[in-house]
Amino acid sequence: MLNRRIFMISTILVSAAGTGIGNAWAQCAITDCEALGYTETYNSGGNCLKCPFGDKYNCEKGYICPDEYTQDCNGENMVGAGSACGGKYASCECAEGYKWENSQCKAEAIWGQCSGYAAQCSLGDILFSDGTCSANTVSGKTPIAVVVYKSGNCGQALALKSISNYVWSSEHVDISTLPNYSSNSAASKDYDSCGNTAKIIAAGNKSKYPAAWAAHEYKTAGTEAGDWCLPAAGIFTSYYNNQSVINTGFSRAGGTKFTTSTRAWSSSEDSGNYAWLSYFSYSYGLYHSSDKLNSYEVRPVLEF
Repeated sequence: MLNRRIFMISTILVSAAGTGIGNAWAQCAITDCEALGYTETYNSGGNCLKCPFGDKYNCEKGYICPDEYTQDCNGENMVGAGSACGGKYASCECAEGYKWENSQCKAEAIWGQCSGYAAQCSLGDILFSDGTCSANTVSGKTPIAVVVYKSGNCGQALALKSISNYVWSSEHVDISTLPNYSSNSAASKDYDSCGNTAKIIAAGNKSKYPAAWAAHEYKTAGTEAGDWCLPAAGIFTSYYNNQSVINTGFSRAGGTKFTTSTRAWSSSEDSGNYAWLSYFSYSYGLYHSSDKLNSYEVRPVLEF
């Protein structure tokens, strides 16, 4: 008799599942995984019970990380990739500004940002394609320039050789965004090589401003078109004032050093008709503004 009553009660409860009574009971059920004890994120080895209401697990041994989470990523300039599990990562990557090379995170050659290895360069150092510098050549590294100007961590390096000869512009025109320097002493204080070049590029195409465009399109190992610029007049003055150490750098790198007769265009403007160029027979290493229609060397410079 008792068993029959239990059976009848069970039948009634099962039948109620399809009624409003059953729905009301279901609404009172706990569906929060963590409240039910499913607190782990990973099902290590497939031994954990999965929560029926979400992607959480209940493992008898507590929180267990997957086997691949073994990396602490504490190496120099290294960070963990993705999220950590128990303080470990599945893989590591290099921090911003660094790249993986020979099992190490090495500084990238970041041009124009006063950062990377090049920030430690000195006047006359050889600049290599990987952004490092040295007073001498280094086996396995490609020299691309010699440092001719430094200011704090910032600097500029002159290409090992001139590209070719170009006119500054195909017509006499004053670029309104460029400052006009009326004396070589004033022009000698202009170091804004890439700023000047960007203004010239914005003012017209390569047919109109061949010298600036030639520098802008120059590239080497480790650099791309757009990295190089037409030197500002002050860069030539810095070279002029430090000829001994800089010429030593060019000799060691296999480059061509400037002589007293070298004429190379700067990006510094005098007026609509004239711009400044290098000439080490004159004070400040600058020739009194020359006609823009004349053809002279273009030796690109790289800011770092």
